[in-house]
Amino acid sequence: MVRKKVNSYKEWLKKGVPAILIPGIIFATMYGTGKIETIKDYYGDKNIFPNMGWMEEVEDGDTIRLQSGQTVRLIGINAPDRGRPGQMEAKEELEKMVKDNRLWLEYDRYQDDKYGRILAWVWINCEGNEVKFTPADYMHLDGKTSRDYLTNNPEGCSQGKLVNREMVLKNNAAVVEYEKRGRLKYDLSKY
Repeated sequence: MVRKKVNSYKEWLKKGVPAILIPGIIFATMYGTGKIETIKDYYGDKNIFPNMGWMEEVEDGDTIRLQSGQTVRLIGINAPDRGRPGQMEAKEELEKMVKDNRLWLEYDRYQDDKYGRILAWVWINCEGNEVKFTPADYMHLDGKTSRDYLTNNPEGCSQGKLVNREMVLKNNAAVVEYEKRGRLKYDLSKY
């Protein structure tokens, strides 16, 4: 697989570009400004929300920057913020887990946040080149009604590990329940 070379986040910062503009620049680089209007389904576009990627940098215990330039926030967890006790341990643990591993990204009902980050369940050690995830809107039935939590690994990743879950199991992150929001696919509070 040939990876498209995109300037990394750090390269843009070195050029003096404000951090808030970098996701938009990466987006425009991938599509060109003339093609943006032709996109019909942003959330379904694999250039914007890829199924897999490789880590370029771990920002902190719940945020990874991919080699493609996109930033992924692990959904459903919160690790200590920069400068807080446990922050370095969480960051080091996450880096140890994802370094040199193909990262598979599974999406839920919330796929991005106000900071331009992708929100995803991150899987490692999947068996094949294709992993069959349930659709991002799987949990939503109607109104405030949701399906039961998923309890099995996705097809193609039966031996894989859910990084979000591993961070909770290793006491490097806490489970986050989003108030006034629909249920997420996995119940990490049982670990």
